[in-house]
Amino acid sequence: MNSYRAQAIETLKKIFTDRSYSNLVINNDIKHVDHRFHSLYRKSVLGVIENLIFIDWIIDEVSKTRTKKMETDVLLVLRLAVYQIFFLDMSHENIVVNESVQYIKDKGNISASKFVNAVLRNILRSKDSLMEKMSKLPEDGYLSVKYSYPKELVKIWKHQFGKDIEEVLTANNREATLEIRVNTLKIKRDELAELFKEKGILTHKCKYANKGLIVENPFEIHKTDEYKKGLFSIQSESSMLAGQILKPEENSFIIDMCAAPGGKTLNAAEIMNNTGKILSRDIYPAKLKLIENELKRLGVNNVKVEKYDAAKLDDSLIGKADYVIADVPCTGLGIIRRKPEIKYNKTDVNEITKIQYKILENGSKYLKHGGELVYSTCTVNIEENNELIKRFLNNNKDYKLADISENIDGFFKTAKNGYLEIYPHLHGMDGFFIAKIKRI
Repeated sequence: MNSYRAQAIETLKKIFTDRSYSNLVINNDIKHVDHRFHSLYRKSVLGVIENLIFIDWIIDEVSKTRTKKMETDVLLVLRLAVYQIFFLDMSHENIVVNESVQYIKDKGNISASKFVNAVLRNILRSKDSLMEKMSKLPEDGYLSVKYSYPKELVKIWKHQFGKDIEEVLTANNREATLEIRVNTLKIKRDELAELFKEKGILTHKCKYANKGLIVENPFEIHKTDEYKKGLFSIQSESSMLAGQILKPEENSFIIDMCAAPGGKTLNAAEIMNNTGKILSRDIYPAKLKLIENELKRLGVNNVKVEKYDAAKLDDSLIGKADYVIADVPCTGLGIIRRKPEIKYNKTDVNEITKIQYKILENGSKYLKHGGELVYSTCTVNIEENNELIKRFLNNNKDYKLADISENIDGFFKTAKNGYLEIYPHLHGMDGFFIAKIKRI
């Protein structure tokens, strides 16, 4: 049996049981997998999470024992097999079944192995009829099962996106590209692209981010000499745009209120050519350590890292900052492509918007007159984005949205109005909201 299957199941246990982020667990566990199976392992783990509702619906249709009552090993081996049977083009169905049965046998559970065999053989025989039955579900139920989104989220997005709902759900289930931010303190974008080309690493320029490259043949890029020398950082194009829109002048003072994992702080430092000062704060010490490590790798020396809760006002900083970055905690529904488990999380939007508003309010007080604040989220929920900004501006007449069209080359019609709404189905990037507010 290929070792990747056993490791994939162990990885899924950690993600489902410990509620760990899939990207972190995969990056840690992949070292236990034979290099030949890295791609299949990664695709299979993410595929199970991404299509979880679909998979469990299929299993429950043919099994007398419901998924909620199955033993963990049995459930996960079935989920992995069903994903591969329905979603992998090169899947060899009999091999999938045999390996799944053998995995349970190796656990010493012969009766369970017979159950797994019976369920999977039944699914193979019933594939067409199962898909036909799924297509006859009520619309919200069909969309929920087919694309594996909770019904509540389907309803919310149907209201927000209307007739584009299937396109939205499909785009959020696609695999995200690997994007990197060039460290312009050390190298130019074209020069790094040429270095990669000489090594057979193909890249092309990001459409919107002026320091970004998309890696066309993704691999463990963090193991390259170019990474170790600090020539680039891994950061999504949408996230890069926050720094591009901030566009800080040299020798400025910047406060990054919720800095971890540090991409926006580091981008701003590079844009300022290592001049001025950035106060980079976060509430989690372990994440701050990651930022400190990145500062050394990239050769950035104008950043001070500090533990602080952004939801608490720091009186000593009122009226001191030229720029503020408020990349606030959010529901994360714009980065489902990278962390598919996010779509199953139940987040109290009312509670999180209270935190977001408080952070924005505090950040606005840190600005000098004429200072600018970038507010950003990695979600597409309008309550956390446009509606929250409008509420803040209605309550604070000394602030206004700033025209950012020059910073984004006119690609977004709303840039003149001071904000961007980025959607995977429209822009092929992570879902983000970015607004720039000026104190007047």
